[in-house]
Amino acid sequence: MNATLRGHLLALLAVLIWGMTFIASKVLVGLLDPYWYIVLRFAIAWLALFCLSPRPLGLLPRRRELRLAVCGLVGVTLYYIFQNVALVWSTASNTGVISASSPLFTALILWLFGRRVKLSWLFFLGFALCIGGVAVISFHGGEGAGLHLLGDLFALAAAAAWGTYCVIILKNEGSGLDQIQLTRKIFFWGVLLTIPPALVLGEPAPLTAFTQGGPAFWGNLLYVSLCSSALCYLIWGRATELVGAVTTSVYLYLLPVVSVIGAALVLDEPVDGVVIGATAAILVGLVFSQKGNRPVTELE
Repeated sequence: MNATLRGHLLALLAVLIWGMTFIASKVLVGLLDPYWYIVLRFAIAWLALFCLSPRPLGLLPRRRELRLAVCGLVGVTLYYIFQNVALVWSTASNTGVISASSPLFTALILWLFGRRVKLSWLFFLGFALCIGGVAVISFHGGEGAGLHLLGDLFALAAAAAWGTYCVIILKNEGSGLDQIQLTRKIFFWGVLLTIPPALVLGEPAPLTAFTQGGPAFWGNLLYVSLCSSALCYLIWGRATELVGAVTTSVYLYLLPVVSVIGAALVLDEPVDGVVIGATAAILVGLVFSQKGNRPVTELE
């Protein structure tokens, strides 16, 4: 198998795993406090990465260590708090669809602050389509539309947090750490910075979830910790090395499709013509936005 094909297959595998993560998380936030669920999930993921690369990691120079701490804050603590709260108040399919809009926020942040991309009218048309699709999905809930809207707003905040993380992580090149060690650092800071809000806002995890949760509980917990948190970060990075960041980012457009189909099959969440149409609008908007932004270096 040549390197290019292997890169495409790895990117596809990561997206398939991530798309089903919303379903697994929807189950787990019904059994565990959303805040302590994050701590537990990423502590297990950190332990798995430590087993793969057990070399102790000291503190980096202050600015680099601070940047990694911010990555942990934005890419783990804030992103997953917003996402888990969204899963409490909204559906797994809604959360998955809306979370796919994170590349829009990455481009916007780079445009506003980094000035590393050039945005055309096509990008803003795509952005409008995405936000319109989000609005349709949010208000298409009948009597539960109010709660869905609250949850969907948190999902949108999660997308913005992940977009911010993607901007910050770009500046971590040259840290002297390999991919496993870099991810370990980020997970460490994410867990550490999630503990204070968990102590203040969260509730202790019921022991019944651990003793009586059964195969469904442990299966979902190990899935999100080992597969979607530890494994996917590694294989996504490898896919990016093989085929490039632009090519791998295209696969993220499959996330809404995977999450909607998975939620319908596993959780029996309803999928009708309105949801399908709104999802299609978001996908088209993402494609337009991708075509409507280009790195400045490509334009010079």
